[in-house]
Amino acid sequence: MTKMKKVILMLICVFVFLCYTVAQEILIHSHNDYRQRLPFYQAYAQQLASIEADIFATDINEELLVAHDKEELGSSPTLDESYIEPIVSLYQLNKGKAWRGSDNFFVLLIDFKTPADKTIDKLIKKLEKYPQVFDPKVNPFAVHVVISGSKPDKEKFHDYPSIVSFDGSQLDYTTRQLERIFMVSLNFRNYSQWNGLGDINANDLEKLKEVIAKVHELGKPIRFWGTPDGPVAWQTFHKLGVDYINTDQPELCAAFFRNKKY
Repeated sequence: MTKMKKVILMLICVFVFLCYTVAQEILIHSHNDYRQRLPFYQAYAQQLASIEADIFATDINEELLVAHDKEELGSSPTLDESYIEPIVSLYQLNKGKAWRGSDNFFVLLIDFKTPADKTIDKLIKKLEKYPQVFDPKVNPFAVHVVISGSKPDKEKFHDYPSIVSFDGSQLDYTTRQLERIFMVSLNFRNYSQWNGLGDINANDLEKLKEVIAKVHELGKPIRFWGTPDGPVAWQTFHKLGVDYINTDQPELCAAFFRNKKY
């Protein structure tokens, strides 16, 4: 890490320690986090529970690039630059914890945009350099790296080490497969077309309650993606029992719950 990056990291850390946070009483997921003005650090400063990065595997130096679309790859940063290096530095600074004085951990949800067989081994190789940071079996406060997107077939989940787990996308898993699933993320639009204003209609509300209950019966937290994104939606999802509130506005969402008696 360059001297300038180290200085920036230290300044951000000072900001984090001065920041009022939600303290993970509400679990907020920073969706497409790499599109924020300051990727990773804005969500980290609010002590958000989950941070998302989309990645493409490339053949150039075995790199993983952070981007949403192939067209962005020419100017995309590496996963190391955007997430792994800052996280490792902060864990070293905080003596093996995400935040000083806190036992909370956070999820780094990595959405594979390239096929799993071309991507997962490259990711695991990077993570295994830092077991004290990324392996919950080594450090109970470690980052939980959860693989989404182009995941391996569910029959192969146990072929991979504990340093990664998986994002469920359905309800049909065996007990053994569920051991490797951290959360279940479902497309909100499969259950409702609600725009985040006013009330959800009664039929949609029942469908949402039903699927939330089914995921909880599996013993897993639930997140919806493709959701409306604003105060009414955040509050509604929280009241429904959605565990991870999906947002593209991490600071505003954190401030909403911090300032509201929920």
